Amino acid sequence: MRALVDYADTAPPGPSGSSGPSGWVTGALERGVGYLRSSASGGGCPSGPHEPIGLEFVVPELTRQLRAHGVRLPPQAWPDIHALRQDKLARMAASAAGPGSPSLRYCMEVAPDEALAGAAMTMQMMQTMQSPGGSVGCSPAATAALWQKTGSPRALAYLDALSCRSADGGAPEVHPMEAFEIGWSLYHLGRAGLLPSRAMTHLGSLAGELDRRGWVGFSREFPVPEADTTAMTINLLPHLGRNPAPSLGLLLRYEAGDHFFHYPGERGASVSVNARLLEAFNHSPDAYAAQRRKLIGFLCDTRTADGYWLDKWHVSPYYATAHVSFALGRSVSGDLGLSATRRWLIGTQHADGSWGIDGGQPEETAYAILALDALADRRSPIPSRTAAAAHRYLMPFLDAEPHDFAELWLGKSLFTPTAVVQSAVIAATHLSRPCRAPAAGG
Repeated sequence: MRALVDYADTAPPGPSGSSGPSGWVTGALERGVGYLRSSASGGGCPSGPHEPIGLEFVVPELTRQLRAHGVRLPPQAWPDIHALRQDKLARMAASAAGPGSPSLRYCMEVAPDEALAGAAMTMQMMQTMQSPGGSVGCSPAATAALWQKTGSPRALAYLDALSCRSADGGAPEVHPMEAFEIGWSLYHLGRAGLLPSRAMTHLGSLAGELDRRGWVGFSREFPVPEADTTAMTINLLPHLGRNPAPSLGLLLRYEAGDHFFHYPGERGASVSVNARLLEAFNHSPDAYAAQRRKLIGFLCDTRTADGYWLDKWHVSPYYATAHVSFALGRSVSGDLGLSATRRWLIGTQHADGSWGIDGGQPEETAYAILALDALADRRSPIPSRTAAAAHRYLMPFLDAEPHDFAELWLGKSLFTPTAVVQSAVIAATHLSRPCRAPAAGG
């Protein structure tokens, strides 16, 4: 849909001087429109949890733009996505987040008029949503929309800075996301016992945010409370010599009926976020027994028949399965069916020692090893042949360039948080080294 809008926006005039496109562009447009017409009567929703952020706003907006260009689409195109749109609008209204809605910030470029009206958004209020660095929701696309509407100099400065950093003139999915990158990277290294002493400064910065605000967002530039980075920060507190238990009450604001939500107004619960909160509550199991039962039940209910998990923030089952394994592994009594998870992990390794849903990938291989390590004990260590093959595969990627890693993370598009991926690869390479005894703990 985006490609067709761009073609229609930029197509050269036809040979007769008409406003219509010409040459190969005409053929491309006809083929693209034909595909859309053939799919428009279907639901349009991806199967499973994997869908881009803002799908329920992006598709209706692109449909509107295509119709404005004269593309004839069925009146009720993609009905399931339009139903999701209405559901999301209702959730946003019910969350009482108003202008602070994370969806409104991050997806301003496609936010429906009724969402902006419902939040009573004036031009001046839109500008108050800017972070100190000039972005809206740490989203280049949302920030560009703000600049188009208001001409904000700070928005333009943010976009110019990103353009100068880019090798190809493009913009990243999200920027900045420093707290996420620091937290996840140090967590991976910590699981392998590789946390350097100089990391304490970064951990102290995250802990300071937790103490000051009562929550930690993926960036200081995104001023909306969220469960995931808050829970990750709590899970890192032991590395600072701090007891996490006094901070666990901060997570109760995210509790819902049968799970915990990531953001207010969220549509679709995240497996990895709920796993992270369970890992946090495991620091004080008796005081938070009810929350742990809820989270364990949610994770058991969302496991597939083969013993793995899927998550809305990552296309690979190895990411979700690893983070559930960290939470349910040796820290939770009882098997909970994790023997099936272990068998699935061992059984899906490729002949070259890698793991991956579409051929081997270093990131997915790293998560498989981290998951097996979390599930290992003296009776069920990582099989030496499995670890050795993975180690041989991972070693060359210790010096990999960012473009060597596939885009597996889900935002409004696919992206790669390079530091997070590199830290996972480093940790897994260390944990799979030859002659290593099974790890004693996370």
